[in-house]
Amino acid sequence: MSAFFVHKEAVTQWIRHLARSNTVYFPQRAGQSGFRFKPVKETTEIQFDRYQPTLAPPGKKLAPAEEPLFRYRKQGDAAPELVPILDQSPRILAGVRPCDLKGIHLMDRANREGHGDPHYLTRRTHTILIAHDCLQPCDDSCFCDAVGSLGWRDNADLFLTSLEDHILIEVRTGPGETLIQGMNFPVCTDVAAVKSRAEAQRAQPFGRQFHADLARIPAIIASQWQAPVWEKQVERCFSCGSCNLVCPTCYCFDVHDDFDLTDPNAGQRTRTWDGCMLPQFAEVAGGHNFRPNPAARQRHRVKRKFEYLTERFAEGSFCTGCGRCGRQCTTDIDIFNIVNDLIDHAEANS
Repeated sequence: MSAFFVHKEAVTQWIRHLARSNTVYFPQRAGQSGFRFKPVKETTEIQFDRYQPTLAPPGKKLAPAEEPLFRYRKQGDAAPELVPILDQSPRILAGVRPCDLKGIHLMDRANREGHGDPHYLTRRTHTILIAHDCLQPCDDSCFCDAVGSLGWRDNADLFLTSLEDHILIEVRTGPGETLIQGMNFPVCTDVAAVKSRAEAQRAQPFGRQFHADLARIPAIIASQWQAPVWEKQVERCFSCGSCNLVCPTCYCFDVHDDFDLTDPNAGQRTRTWDGCMLPQFAEVAGGHNFRPNPAARQRHRVKRKFEYLTERFAEGSFCTGCGRCGRQCTTDIDIFNIVNDLIDHAEANS
């Protein structure tokens, strides 16, 4: 595939150009200190370098907080007619960082498993990803390098790397190629040299690092079912579920049926986000709760990210190291600290 070395201002104008005929999302300021992926407008500030992590990851654009699944109507004694609601609107997610790029890859795998989720997959089919490299940690919370997310490139349609006042644009897919057509960008004649110069500027070490290699962590966590770490780490937990809501790889949901009061034979089924840290998440009919206390819920959450899903999908980690859960937690509970505490406890008692 082709590559181009383009002045940053030209890249900014290219993003604006794309937004005139496409729905393009880019990280933008929301409130006093937060950032969100919002549609690009003519007045949008497009800044690749001074990056701050968004409150919610871009992958949430593929799985909205509330989503209608299908409408139904019953006529007489016939079986109800079901009409699926599939969002086929095209979109471009631009400025996606490697940790979130990997998060979308992991959600692609989870949603393609078995019969597949047609609602997620329809949106995904109509989504183009323009990713951007990180040469410096976004803040003190990130640990993307520790979980193998920093070098992630695989599902990007275009991958951008900033170097001084230029940006290297690498075209990785056919849909990515279509976004470049007609722009007459300068071709990069030595991609390896440009990437080597960029790599020389990458911070070392990059972000926080675990006290053990990633390959050892699933077995360590599996051995720590009764560790006191679980109780220690939830002493101040409110069970609010904020960590679930901002996680790039949390995909649990609940469903409910909405009846049309003006027509009892018609209605709609809707799903909404759910989270394993919420007190009622594991409650079943009859009132029994399989994980009634916060420590059990926290243990389940950590094991999902570093043990259960890791083994199920043969991925190094289902945590992308974005740091959002710790960043958004009201009481500063951080999955990175939990894992390090488990590693330390395991080694101290081995």
